[in-house]
Amino acid sequence: MKINGQKVKGVEFAFDTCHKIYVCETKDDREAAEDAGYEIYPVEAIETAYDGSCPLRFVSNWGLTKHYVRQSEHAVFEEV
Repeated sequence: MKINGQKVKGVEFAFDTCHKIYVCETKDDREAAEDAGYEIYPVEAIETAYDGSCPLRFVSNWGLTKHYVRQSEHAVFEEV
């Protein structure tokens, strides 16, 4: 999958059910997200989560070193 032309590294994402969407790139990311109270979903569901989230939405990796969609920015999802 690509988001805004960037290949997504990760098979799951954490979602707060409002607007925070974080790609989990490692097992440690997933565990940290779960410990923080986030629900974990397969990356194939990320577009649906994004479409149903509030306008403040963004998509980053858990470590906040990669930003696929900055807050309130338009997102383009592509299957690879």
